[in-house]
Amino acid sequence: MREETKLKLMLYFTIGYTTFFTINALIKKNYEFLYYTSLMILLIYLIMLFQQKIYLPTILIGGLTLLGALHMLGGNVYRGKTRLYDLWLIKNILRYDNFVHLIGMITITFIIYNVFFSFFNQKIKQNKFLFFLILILISLGVGSLNEIIEFGAVLFFNAAKGVGDYYNNAWDLVFNLIGATIAS
Repeated sequence: MREETKLKLMLYFTIGYTTFFTINALIKKNYEFLYYTSLMILLIYLIMLFQQKIYLPTILIGGLTLLGALHMLGGNVYRGKTRLYDLWLIKNILRYDNFVHLIGMITITFIIYNVFFSFFNQKIKQNKFLFFLILILISLGVGSLNEIIEFGAVLFFNAAKGVGDYYNNAWDLVFNLIGATIAS
């Protein structure tokens, strides 16, 4: 399958699940998820706008497509009375939320590598420890931005119950670190 066809299919899939979950959030008056959806649509627009300049390989666009779908499912799908984000995949070790942070940070770290590798000088590229440390720290900065966005939902939409407490925030950061380290 041609790259252009793959990109179109991913875009249609993303438009489909975004539309479905936006309508679902409107019906349920879930303003927190409308906030996240709006930010996701803005991010998709920016990626499409700058795709020619930053060139993300199809596999990384696929990672973002998957990440968006996992996020939408996590906040809108329930297993019984338990929201998917709150579901333990491995009891007392790994929740769905942690898994999404892990996958998200792996994807983001590969994107950062792809976009910024050519900007690193030769000394940094030759020092593997320093290179990976810089890559991990940049990725953690993006992960922190995500936590700030979640905090915005708490402040503006009274979403503390859905977003989680400090303990949840700390685990998000831990799984961001694990994901960035795996990808590096």
